[in-house]
Amino acid sequence: MTNTRRERAIALRPVEITNQQLMEILSTVRADMSTVKGQIGNVEQTLTNMNGRIGVLATTSTNTISAIDSLARTPLAAPVRAELTVAAPVVISNHEPTREESNAVYAHIHNLMWKPKLSLRTPENILANNLKPRWDTNVAFNKSPNREIAERLLSNLERRFGSSSMRRSDLRKRLHTNFTSRTRRERMSDDEIAETNALTRRAARADDNECRRVLAYKDNKEAIDLVMLRDCANTLQKAVMSDGESADEMDEDGIKHVIHIVQPGWRSDECNRFIALVDTYAVQAMGSSANQRIRRITTSVSNSAVPDNISPNFPRWALRDGL
Repeated sequence: MTNTRRERAIALRPVEITNQQLMEILSTVRADMSTVKGQIGNVEQTLTNMNGRIGVLATTSTNTISAIDSLARTPLAAPVRAELTVAAPVVISNHEPTREESNAVYAHIHNLMWKPKLSLRTPENILANNLKPRWDTNVAFNKSPNREIAERLLSNLERRFGSSSMRRSDLRKRLHTNFTSRTRRERMSDDEIAETNALTRRAARADDNECRRVLAYKDNKEAIDLVMLRDCANTLQKAVMSDGESADEMDEDGIKHVIHIVQPGWRSDECNRFIALVDTYAVQAMGSSANQRIRRITTSVSNSAVPDNISPNFPRWALRDGL
């Protein structure tokens, strides 16, 4: 009896809807259906686009997988051909290696090879040096054991410089240069070695002086031109700055090393004054390290002719008597 009363209490009562309310409901439903239909159309278009992209991706992936699979199935019986095939795209251009690239290769070869003299002879350095490869200067470059050493070094150089313009033949050529240099040096007498070392130091000083002077003039151009009362931009050339140098000598007191300079006679007094002014700024830029610079003393003037490698834009005022 109690359940029957509860069922009657929660029974839904009929709701009366007028014709106008019914029409409004139907209109709302139609609008919702139109919106849903448009959204379905957008979904169909999106699925179509995705299907096209998936097709392209699937085709590309299939090609990539096929290429990798074919590479994996490549026989290992010809490692040299496989290495050349992989390394070929690394070549950027066919232009000749630059001086900087060549110097970097020569320096790396020098670090890899055994050295007859060490700047720091600690047990660790001596042991490490003895483990490095060493040319047999009594055997030709293409003979054993030099042939095997060259191949090992070539592999190292290709890994390090493979992305540059250096080809395998370029690297091998520089290895051969290192070999011939070592062979020639070991066959020199002590006097010949001393003379060669002096020439090497002289060339290094010339390069260092040129670099310092160019930077000093670039950083102080306005002040230097003001003192010289002219634009000196085309005056600093390597052939112009080259002086005749003696070997390292002791000064009169026998305390410090000095270098005696022979100035070229074709340079004007104004040109010599300009170079001396630039040297003043170059020494200032060196700071405290200028104390380590070997003193240069002009002792005489040569009767040399104007070098042929001076550029045409070299100013006439820098030539003695306007030669």
